[in-house]
Amino acid sequence: MIRFVFCFWIYSYILSAQNDSLRGSILRIGGQVHYGSIFAHSPAVENTANSFPWGIQLEANWQKISKKVWDNCYCYPQVGFLVSYYNYDNTILGKSIQVAYFLEPTFKLTQRTSFSVRGIVGLSYLTNPYDSIKNPNNRSYSLPVSAYLTVATGVQIQLNNQWYLNSHINYQHISNGGIKDPNKGINWITGSLGILYTINPTNLPLREKKIFIREKEIQWELIGFISNKGAGVGQKQRFMIGGLGLQANRQVNPLHAINLATEIYWDASLAERLRQDNLDASSFRWGWMLGHQFLLGKFRFSQQLGIYAYSDSPYFSRWYHRWGVMYDFHEKWGIGFNMKAHGQTANFLDLRTTWKF
Repeated sequence: MIRFVFCFWIYSYILSAQNDSLRGSILRIGGQVHYGSIFAHSPAVENTANSFPWGIQLEANWQKISKKVWDNCYCYPQVGFLVSYYNYDNTILGKSIQVAYFLEPTFKLTQRTSFSVRGIVGLSYLTNPYDSIKNPNNRSYSLPVSAYLTVATGVQIQLNNQWYLNSHINYQHISNGGIKDPNKGINWITGSLGILYTINPTNLPLREKKIFIREKEIQWELIGFISNKGAGVGQKQRFMIGGLGLQANRQVNPLHAINLATEIYWDASLAERLRQDNLDASSFRWGWMLGHQFLLGKFRFSQQLGIYAYSDSPYFSRWYHRWGVMYDFHEKWGIGFNMKAHGQTANFLDLRTTWKF
């Protein structure tokens, strides 16, 4: 579920990439303090349970107010950058510093109170990664730099024309996307309290929503993807992954589409793992997926739930999920990235191209 936050990242990319300069935004600066608890989501990371991380966060926040942004989402989302520091209250995990980008759609509850949903994506520098000699008990992360993802919900209260008080409940996640094992990830929940100062106070424009005419045609696309990963914990050699997929898309409103897809691929890292374990099984996998796409200009963000029609190896559950970003650089062609995971554990991150027909 945490990887849903990628949709906010690509959404904010679109908003900033449009002809809507920062001069057409309301700028705020501020910070938050965090306190929470580690979620030990797997038996492999039980040694991180009963840890209570705390953190400090600074941010710059632009609320987009252009008509083009309004026409995309019928709202005035806040986007920005943040820097944060966390102490995980656990010697195995150590500490971390995050640099990230966020998107926060905001919805008015009263004249001075708003409800918001915030998505954050960035990078985390961690002080104590897995080491077979120095830190063999860290099954949560094995690289000093990993991806940082957060989804949060909160309330924002306007104190006066320039000052805002905000509070969030945050679900936070760090992992390397299956690049190197061990990679169970850090998952923690925090409550936060913060304050924002408005540099250029401006009233939000009042605009109307347009009526959308639903597209009736189903759009088909052929997908090819490649990736590589190691065969196991502490193994440096990389092995190729390659596959093909077929997907049918149906748009249901300006921002959303649903899809049905199938994919088949060969995983050389799985073949090597089976060889090392002396198992006679296939390294091919075939699956079916049902999913959703956010349609944001030339960008698409997809979330899909999959089930294996064929998976001969004993290492994976029958169900999996995918999260992806595609850029349609041509009427028929697109390129992007997609992450495949089982539960809270990433399987691999792939590079893909699509052809629509």
